[in-house]
Amino acid sequence: MKLITFLLLSYFAVAAPPSVAATQWHTISANVQFLEQSSALRFYDSNQVLVQGDKCALMFDASGDFAAVEATVEQLKNTLKTPLCYLVASHFHDDHLLGMAIFQHHFPDAQLIVHQQLTAEFNSLQKAYTDKLDSYEKSIELSFQRLSEQPAAQQQQWRDKLNLAKQRLLRWRQYQLQTPNLQVANTLTLELGNYPVTINAYQAHTNADLTLSAENHAILVGADIVDWLPYPGHGNFANWLNILTQLHNDKRIKIILPGHGSVLKANDLQQPLSFLQAIQAHVTAHPQQDLLQLEQSFNPLFAKDYQIDAISQKAYPLFLQAGLKQAKQSK
Repeated sequence: MKLITFLLLSYFAVAAPPSVAATQWHTISANVQFLEQSSALRFYDSNQVLVQGDKCALMFDASGDFAAVEATVEQLKNTLKTPLCYLVASHFHDDHLLGMAIFQHHFPDAQLIVHQQLTAEFNSLQKAYTDKLDSYEKSIELSFQRLSEQPAAQQQQWRDKLNLAKQRLLRWRQYQLQTPNLQVANTLTLELGNYPVTINAYQAHTNADLTLSAENHAILVGADIVDWLPYPGHGNFANWLNILTQLHNDKRIKIILPGHGSVLKANDLQQPLSFLQAIQAHVTAHPQQDLLQLEQSFNPLFAKDYQIDAISQKAYPLFLQAGLKQAKQSK
């Protein structure tokens, strides 16, 4: 019973209507809207940012929940007053990039912008999109097979949801991640119509990160580089610490829009900076300890800061383990 319940609930985000765990749209300024994931999904799916000028709009990142991306597409079609000219993928993780296939299908003229490092690897990202759909299909079929284990009164409800999921899956099978139009090696400035934005390339959270600055650097769309609880499993610690230090010291920045979690202020960057510094220092100070020992001896104050609810109580140990492993391997 636990397995079928897990499979059905895990697929619920695909089969359920977009109103479930809906993304919250926050107006940051006259030109910027922050699409924040619900608190329950803040470690599992990404935020997005919509930037609009007088002539063009730009969407920064795409949710990993394709049904949610379709809901965003419908809202954009009903509310955008200018063409969606650009799509920006902050990095290659599934919850930021794969949903771009949905956007590209509905807005075929929008130019996809990625870090230059991703250009040569883009075929593997298309495979990641296909692999995700394959995993959806397996979940649907297994859920159908075990549907009889559910209470009789609930079986038709779940059958309807799974049939809807199959319809969506068939639709998504027709889409593809189209080749990027623009690659950023260092800096790219775009004019959206009396509203310039700057896209900067880094190697920090991954080897191919993009951020966006707007309104004379007062607004920073920092993606996962600036998350309150950063995931350091793939990062370059030295570069990441340098970048966070620079951003923390940049007095122009007033508002920070992270890849996960709520809106931050510039001073909030001290928290992820301290966390990453502590991981690096801890691994350096205890070279003989294995990962379990490193985790057990890590400063417990961070657990107190981060484990504030049931979701973060599960996420924090995983993030810490990934960071300790990455830091140890980089020695």
